Amino acid sequence: MCASLAFAAGCGGDDDPPPAPPSSADEAPEPEERCGFGPADDIEKVVLTTNDGVELAAARFGQGERGLVLVHQRGSDLCGWFAHARRWAGEGYQVLAFDQRCDGLSECGGPEPALDVMAAAVQLRRDGASTVQLVGASRGAAIALVAAAHGETEADSVVSLSAHDASFAAAATAPTSPADAAAGLKVPLLFACATDDPSAFCGERDQGFFTAVAATDKKLIELKGSSLHGWDMLGTIESDVDTFLAAHAG
Repeated sequence: MCASLAFAAGCGGDDDPPPAPPSSADEAPEPEERCGFGPADDIEKVVLTTNDGVELAAARFGQGERGLVLVHQRGSDLCGWFAHARRWAGEGYQVLAFDQRCDGLSECGGPEPALDVMAAAVQLRRDGASTVQLVGASRGAAIALVAAAHGETEADSVVSLSAHDASFAAAATAPTSPADAAAGLKVPLLFACATDDPSAFCGERDQGFFTAVAATDKKLIELKGSSLHGWDMLGTIESDVDTFLAAHAG
Protein backbone atom coordinates (compact mmCIF):
# COMPACT_ATOMS: atom_id res chain seq x y z
CA MET A 1 0.00 0.00 0.00
CA CYS A 2 1.24 3.50 -0.74
CA ALA A 3 2.42 5.57 2.23
CA SER A 4 0.36 8.59 1.19
CA LEU A 5 -1.78 9.92 -1.58
CA ALA A 6 1.13 12.06 -2.65
CA PHE A 7 2.88 8.94 -3.90
CA ALA A 8 -0.17 7.24 -5.37
CA ALA A 9 0.83 8.06 -8.92
CA GLY A 10 4.03 6.05 -8.53
CA CYS A 11 2.44 2.94 -7.05
CA GLY A 12 1.17 1.32 -10.22
CA GLY A 13 -2.45 1.14 -9.04
CA ASP A 14 -5.41 0.20 -11.18
CA ASP A 15 -6.25 3.86 -11.71
CA ASP A 16 -2.86 4.76 -13.18
CA PRO A 17 -3.08 5.81 -16.85
CA PRO A 18 -1.20 3.48 -19.17
CA PRO A 19 2.06 4.84 -20.58
CA ALA A 20 1.65 6.61 -23.89
CA PRO A 21 2.57 4.31 -26.79
CA PRO A 22 5.57 5.37 -28.84
CA SER A 23 4.69 7.46 -31.88
CA SER A 24 5.69 6.59 -35.41
CA ALA A 25 8.31 9.36 -35.11
CA ASP A 26 9.80 7.65 -32.04
CA GLU A 27 9.92 4.32 -33.85
CA ALA A 28 11.31 5.66 -37.13
CA PRO A 29 14.40 3.85 -38.43
CA GLU A 30 17.68 5.71 -38.56
CA PRO A 31 17.51 8.33 -41.36
CA GLU A 32 20.06 6.70 -43.64
CA GLU A 33 18.29 3.35 -43.32
CA ARG A 34 14.80 4.66 -44.08
CA CYS A 35 16.07 6.81 -46.96
CA GLY A 36 18.22 4.10 -48.55
CA PHE A 37 21.65 5.62 -47.94
CA GLY A 38 24.70 4.13 -46.28
CA PRO A 39 25.52 4.80 -42.61
CA ALA A 40 27.18 8.09 -41.71
CA ASP A 41 28.54 9.53 -38.50
CA ASP A 42 27.22 13.03 -39.15
CA ILE A 43 23.51 12.09 -39.39
CA GLU A 44 21.28 11.77 -36.33
CA LYS A 45 17.64 10.80 -35.85
CA VAL A 46 15.61 13.54 -34.12
CA VAL A 47 12.03 13.71 -32.86
CA LEU A 48 10.51 17.20 -32.83
CA THR A 49 7.46 18.22 -30.79
CA THR A 50 5.45 21.17 -32.06
CA ASN A 51 3.63 23.73 -29.93
CA ASP A 52 0.37 21.89 -30.58
CA GLY A 53 1.83 18.57 -29.45
CA VAL A 54 2.54 16.86 -32.78
CA GLU A 55 5.60 14.61 -32.92
CA LEU A 56 7.62 14.89 -36.12
CA ALA A 57 10.21 12.49 -37.49
CA ALA A 58 13.35 14.46 -38.32
CA ALA A 59 17.03 14.10 -39.10
CA ARG A 60 20.00 16.30 -38.28
CA PHE A 61 22.92 16.47 -40.68
CA GLY A 62 26.21 17.92 -39.47
CA GLN A 63 26.89 20.37 -36.67
CA GLY A 64 27.71 24.02 -36.30
CA GLU A 65 26.35 27.49 -35.76
CA ARG A 66 24.91 27.96 -39.26
CA GLY A 67 21.48 26.31 -39.25
CA LEU A 68 19.25 25.27 -42.15
CA VAL A 69 15.66 24.03 -41.88
CA LEU A 70 14.54 22.07 -44.95
CA VAL A 71 10.79 21.92 -45.67
CA HIS A 72 9.85 19.20 -48.17
CA GLN A 73 7.34 19.34 -50.97
CA ARG A 74 3.95 17.69 -51.12
CA GLY A 75 3.87 13.92 -51.53
CA SER A 76 7.36 13.46 -50.16
CA ASP A 77 9.23 13.44 -46.85
CA LEU A 78 12.64 14.35 -45.46
CA CYS A 79 14.30 11.73 -47.69
CA GLY A 80 13.82 13.98 -50.70
CA TRP A 81 16.30 16.41 -49.17
CA PHE A 82 18.87 13.76 -48.21
CA ALA A 83 21.57 14.36 -50.83
CA HIS A 84 21.27 18.16 -50.55
CA ALA A 85 21.32 18.00 -46.74
CA ARG A 86 24.51 15.92 -46.73
CA ARG A 87 26.18 18.35 -49.12
CA TRP A 88 25.24 21.40 -47.06
CA ALA A 89 26.35 19.63 -43.88
CA GLY A 90 29.68 19.00 -45.56
CA GLU A 91 29.95 22.74 -46.14
CA GLY A 92 29.61 23.49 -42.43
CA TYR A 93 25.87 23.83 -41.91
CA GLN A 94 23.81 22.13 -39.23
CA VAL A 95 20.85 20.93 -41.28
CA LEU A 96 17.49 19.78 -39.93
CA ALA A 97 15.05 18.07 -42.29
CA PHE A 98 11.72 16.72 -41.08
CA ASP A 99 8.55 14.97 -42.21
CA GLN A 100 5.67 17.43 -42.15
CA ARG A 101 2.64 16.51 -40.06
CA CYS A 102 0.65 13.68 -41.66
CA ASP A 103 3.55 12.94 -44.03
CA GLY A 104 6.23 10.28 -43.81
CA LEU A 105 6.60 8.97 -40.26
CA SER A 106 5.28 12.06 -38.47
CA GLU A 107 2.05 12.24 -36.51
CA CYS A 108 -1.00 14.05 -37.82
CA GLY A 109 -2.33 17.17 -36.17
CA GLY A 110 -4.26 20.33 -36.83
CA PRO A 111 -3.90 22.26 -40.10
CA GLU A 112 -0.99 24.43 -38.94
CA PRO A 113 2.15 23.18 -40.71
CA ALA A 114 3.97 26.45 -39.99
CA LEU A 115 4.27 25.14 -36.42
CA ASP A 116 6.41 22.30 -37.78
CA VAL A 117 8.91 24.81 -39.15
CA MET A 118 8.90 26.75 -35.89
CA ALA A 119 9.67 23.57 -33.94
CA ALA A 120 12.60 22.80 -36.25
CA ALA A 121 14.00 26.32 -35.89
CA VAL A 122 13.74 26.13 -32.09
CA GLN A 123 15.54 22.77 -32.10
CA LEU A 124 18.40 24.11 -34.20
CA ARG A 125 18.95 27.04 -31.87
CA ARG A 126 18.79 24.70 -28.89
CA ASP A 127 21.52 22.66 -30.55
CA GLY A 128 23.86 25.59 -31.04
CA ALA A 129 22.79 27.32 -34.26
CA SER A 130 23.21 31.09 -34.07
CA THR A 131 21.48 31.64 -37.42
CA VAL A 132 18.57 29.70 -38.90
CA GLN A 133 17.65 29.88 -42.58
CA LEU A 134 14.58 28.20 -44.08
CA VAL A 135 14.64 26.38 -47.42
CA GLY A 136 11.28 25.21 -48.72
CA ALA A 137 10.16 23.45 -51.89
CA SER A 138 6.68 23.72 -53.46
CA ARG A 139 4.10 23.40 -50.66
CA GLY A 140 7.04 23.47 -48.26
CA ALA A 141 8.08 26.83 -49.73
CA ALA A 142 4.62 28.26 -49.08
CA ILE A 143 4.82 26.99 -45.50
CA ALA A 144 8.32 28.40 -45.03
CA LEU A 145 7.22 31.83 -46.27
CA VAL A 146 4.41 31.93 -43.74
CA ALA A 147 6.62 30.66 -40.92
CA ALA A 148 9.31 33.23 -41.72
CA ALA A 149 6.78 36.04 -41.30
CA HIS A 150 5.97 34.88 -37.76
CA GLY A 151 8.45 36.39 -35.33
CA GLU A 152 8.51 33.34 -33.06
CA THR A 153 10.26 31.38 -35.83
CA GLU A 154 13.24 33.75 -35.57
CA ALA A 155 14.25 33.00 -39.15
CA ASP A 156 17.27 34.83 -40.53
CA SER A 157 16.33 34.29 -44.18
CA VAL A 158 14.14 32.12 -46.40
CA VAL A 159 14.68 30.40 -49.74
CA SER A 160 11.48 29.64 -51.68
CA LEU A 161 11.69 27.08 -54.49
CA SER A 162 8.48 27.06 -56.56
CA ALA A 163 6.14 28.20 -53.80
CA HIS A 164 2.78 26.58 -54.48
CA ASP A 165 -0.49 28.51 -54.03
CA ALA A 166 -0.22 31.99 -52.58
CA SER A 167 -3.47 31.39 -50.69
CA PHE A 168 -2.35 28.16 -48.98
CA ALA A 169 -3.27 28.34 -45.27
CA ALA A 170 -0.26 27.28 -43.21
CA ALA A 171 -1.08 28.88 -39.85
CA ALA A 172 -4.13 29.51 -37.70
CA THR A 173 -3.11 33.04 -36.76
CA ALA A 174 -2.24 35.84 -39.15
CA PRO A 175 -0.42 35.82 -41.40
CA THR A 176 -1.89 32.53 -42.57
CA SER A 177 -0.89 32.35 -46.25
CA PRO A 178 2.05 33.54 -48.38
CA ALA A 179 -0.12 36.33 -49.78
CA ASP A 180 -0.95 37.47 -46.26
CA ALA A 181 2.67 37.06 -45.17
CA ALA A 182 4.26 39.24 -47.86
CA ALA A 183 3.79 42.56 -46.08
CA GLY A 184 5.25 41.14 -42.88
CA LEU A 185 8.08 39.21 -44.49
CA LYS A 186 11.09 41.30 -43.51
CA VAL A 187 13.90 38.74 -43.53
CA PRO A 188 16.08 38.29 -46.63
CA LEU A 189 14.32 36.30 -49.33
CA LEU A 190 15.42 34.30 -52.36
CA PHE A 191 12.27 33.61 -54.40
CA ALA A 192 12.85 31.18 -57.25
CA CYS A 193 10.35 29.79 -59.72
CA ALA A 194 9.96 28.64 -63.33
CA THR A 195 7.61 30.59 -65.56
CA ASP A 196 6.13 27.49 -67.24
CA ASP A 197 5.54 25.65 -63.98
CA PRO A 198 1.74 25.50 -63.48
CA SER A 199 2.19 24.46 -59.83
CA ALA A 200 3.94 27.64 -58.69
CA PHE A 201 2.93 31.28 -58.46
CA CYS A 202 5.45 32.84 -60.79
CA GLY A 203 5.74 35.55 -63.41
CA GLU A 204 2.27 36.68 -64.43
CA ARG A 205 0.81 34.32 -61.81
CA ASP A 206 2.83 35.96 -59.04
CA GLN A 207 -0.29 37.91 -57.94
CA GLY A 208 1.95 40.78 -56.84
CA PHE A 209 3.55 38.68 -54.11
CA PHE A 210 7.21 39.55 -54.70
CA THR A 211 6.53 43.29 -54.99
CA ALA A 212 4.53 43.18 -51.76
CA VAL A 213 7.31 41.48 -49.77
CA ALA A 214 8.51 43.98 -47.17
CA ALA A 215 12.13 42.80 -47.14
CA THR A 216 14.59 45.14 -48.80
CA ASP A 217 17.06 42.28 -49.23
CA LYS A 218 15.18 40.12 -51.72
CA LYS A 219 16.18 38.36 -54.90
CA LEU A 220 13.95 36.98 -57.64
CA ILE A 221 15.03 34.14 -59.93
CA GLU A 222 12.61 33.31 -62.73
CA LEU A 223 13.60 30.48 -65.04
CA LYS A 224 12.09 31.60 -68.33
CA GLY A 225 10.52 28.88 -70.44
CA SER A 226 11.19 26.23 -67.80
CA SER A 227 8.78 23.98 -65.89
CA LEU A 228 11.26 22.79 -63.24
CA HIS A 229 9.54 22.50 -59.90
CA GLY A 230 10.58 22.50 -56.25
CA TRP A 231 13.90 20.95 -55.33
CA ASP A 232 14.41 19.90 -58.95
CA MET A 233 15.34 23.54 -59.54
CA LEU A 234 18.50 23.09 -57.48
CA GLY A 235 20.27 21.37 -60.35
CA THR A 236 20.04 24.69 -62.23
CA ILE A 237 20.26 27.34 -59.51
CA GLU A 238 22.34 25.55 -56.88
CA SER A 239 25.15 28.11 -56.99
CA ASP A 240 22.67 30.98 -56.56
CA VAL A 241 21.11 29.28 -53.54
CA ASP A 242 24.52 28.50 -52.04
CA THR A 243 25.66 32.10 -52.48
CA PHE A 244 22.50 33.41 -50.84
CA LEU A 245 22.78 31.01 -47.90
CA ALA A 246 26.44 31.84 -47.35
CA ALA A 247 25.69 35.56 -47.41
CA HIS A 248 23.11 35.23 -44.63
CA ALA A 249 24.70 32.51 -42.50
CA GLY A 250 26.16 34.94 -40.01
